[in-house]
Amino acid sequence: MAINHITLDPPYFAGDDQAILRIIGWCEIADPAAPNVTIEINGRPVTPRFGVREDVRASFPDISSIGIAVKVDCAAVLAGADTMQDKGGFLLSVRVTADERERTFEYAVSPGWLRAVFGKTLRPYPVAPPHLQVRVAGAAAGAFVAEGRIVADQLVRILTAQGVAYPANGRVHDFGAGPGRVLAVLAGRYPSATYSASDIDPEAMAWCAREMADLATFSVNGHAPPLDIPDDTLDLVYSISVFTHLPEAMQDAWLAELRRVLKPGGHLLTTVINPLAYDLPEPVRAAALRSGFAYFGDAAPVDGLPDFYRLAYHTADYVRRSWGRFFEVLHVGAHDLNDTQDAVLLRKPAA
Repeated sequence: MAINHITLDPPYFAGDDQAILRIIGWCEIADPAAPNVTIEINGRPVTPRFGVREDVRASFPDISSIGIAVKVDCAAVLAGADTMQDKGGFLLSVRVTADERERTFEYAVSPGWLRAVFGKTLRPYPVAPPHLQVRVAGAAAGAFVAEGRIVADQLVRILTAQGVAYPANGRVHDFGAGPGRVLAVLAGRYPSATYSASDIDPEAMAWCAREMADLATFSVNGHAPPLDIPDDTLDLVYSISVFTHLPEAMQDAWLAELRRVLKPGGHLLTTVINPLAYDLPEPVRAAALRSGFAYFGDAAPVDGLPDFYRLAYHTADYVRRSWGRFFEVLHVGAHDLNDTQDAVLLRKPAA
């Protein structure tokens, strides 16, 4: 697979005094003498200038590259633009195409920037700061919000395929919410539901509480149960890329806890990683073949998260056998949620 050599220089933020926004970057190009490069701001074309980036040439001497720069009068370019995308607020997106490559960069904007550009008070879409994006996605230059929308789409599609209606007027909890990129989408689309979220990351929860207090309540959960939620309360819990990181005893404790807080007949939608789909170290693969579960404690730690938060792998047979002690197992997918992960849909028995 070709490396997508398209880069815009950070920071990915437009502040109060940046209604005239300068965007600088570079991209790989087939023919620097006739660059086939386009730039769009929220789907509206702008004209870039081209130049030489000596720093890029020094770092990537084996590719043909070109520097790109554009100065955007955002009020003029964005006149009449959708200011409440997906009902969540305004998100500034810059899409760069270069020959067959393309990449989108999302810019957080300040309330003052929105007033300067659109002449009125608007809601900025909540875009997590770079270091919180890294904890969730491993990088902070790209379509972080867009990927959250994809996961939200997949989540609803999986529920629907199993005959489960999204609880549009019910109680929904995001367990392991991180900086809330999935919650922001679902709360915008289904505003009549009541949302709560929790995570072991106090910094992420504090950021969410500042930026999305009107959408949900946020709390820090401990490394072990309980949650501060009464028994038999929730219609849906979703938990994206959480059980993919927990040791076995910890996952069992949390499965029991999530069963407790769900209503009878309520659903848990989460994810696992199939160990047989990857080239894993031999001891990890052997453990997975032996029992269906493997915890890779030697995987790289995630900065800002506890030491136990490594990698865990589950076969579909293991999920049905082990997790079936806590829930009815309705679905175990294959790479159908969050790109590389397998969705698991569980139901708390009605009686």
